[in-house]
Amino acid sequence: MQLFLELKRLLNKPINIVLIILLPLIITIASIIFFNGFGVTDVKLGVYNKDNSPLSQFTIKLVMSFFKGGTLTYVDENYHKLLEEGKFNAVLIIPSNFTDALYKGQKVNIDFIPSPVDLQLSVGIFNVLNSIFNDLSGSPFFDPKVLRYFFVGEGSPAPQFVPKTKNFSTNFGDLFSPAILFLSTVFLLLSVGILSIVNDRELGLISFFKVNNEKWYKYTFIKFLVLFILGTIVSFVVYFAGYFFGIKIPFNIFFPLAALGVIFHSSLSLILSSLSPNKTVANILSISIAMFFFFTSGSITPVSTLPKFMFKLATYTPVYKLTYALRNYQLNGASIINELNYLAIISLITFLLMFFVVKKEFAQK
Repeated sequence: MQLFLELKRLLNKPINIVLIILLPLIITIASIIFFNGFGVTDVKLGVYNKDNSPLSQFTIKLVMSFFKGGTLTYVDENYHKLLEEGKFNAVLIIPSNFTDALYKGQKVNIDFIPSPVDLQLSVGIFNVLNSIFNDLSGSPFFDPKVLRYFFVGEGSPAPQFVPKTKNFSTNFGDLFSPAILFLSTVFLLLSVGILSIVNDRELGLISFFKVNNEKWYKYTFIKFLVLFILGTIVSFVVYFAGYFFGIKIPFNIFFPLAALGVIFHSSLSLILSSLSPNKTVANILSISIAMFFFFTSGSITPVSTLPKFMFKLATYTPVYKLTYALRNYQLNGASIINELNYLAIISLITFLLMFFVVKKEFAQK
């Protein structure tokens, strides 16, 4: 009964209903509209050159000329860890038959390996290179005998970039939206939860509960359970909405990540609410923390371009782990167990800390 009353009291506030219904929708639609054309100028590209001929060197220089301020580094076959750590936005693999294929007028594929960190940059790089190389196809740029004639027609096709991952797509909805959907739940929990306890304190409800010998741990758990239920419902809604629009993520991959994310952010919002002396501070904290998680998630803004210590900090935030785990699974079919373990530990610590922090609200004064 108390759980029902708490839910009813929360939903009786029009602002909470607006947040629950509109916030996930607004964030998702705005992200798709405003970031679909993400631009790329400064990039970090790795090149694994198996040919090492003058023609392959020319191609590499041509690629880098398209990215102002871009840096290029040669790598060996052990490039996967560098991609996973965000040290490169992508790696290009020039095949050993590169020069021979060009001399024979054959189409040659350059393997493109994207990074699960800052995937938006990988997609932008891929789109830029593909577009320009398609325009150069049929021109003298990639004809070894270019000095013998000015235009070679269709006989000298430009190299083609081919993604070498399990499920790389340049469609924004396929790989970006799932990560954005996590942010919808995070923003909702912080917006609603961070006012929960400070509201009760200012309305005198906590004093009333203390007079009636309400148990602090019961009060805390009900507050948490309400947020957990709301966060889970929103996660289900965005999952099935995304599935309807073609974002097909296995449920056994999405749900454990979403559940741990809900536990952490519900607990965190109650901790911040209890620590806030008034609503003004609570609102400021809500906006500040939400924006911090937004920028460190890697969902939209690139984090690999941050200073090293800031990038390292970003990689420890739960929302980054959520985004990275999902992207790495989609791109490479990689296991999410490491991210799940990390999220489980930090969620448990935050959950237990929540009880100790909220307990002070019931301390005798």
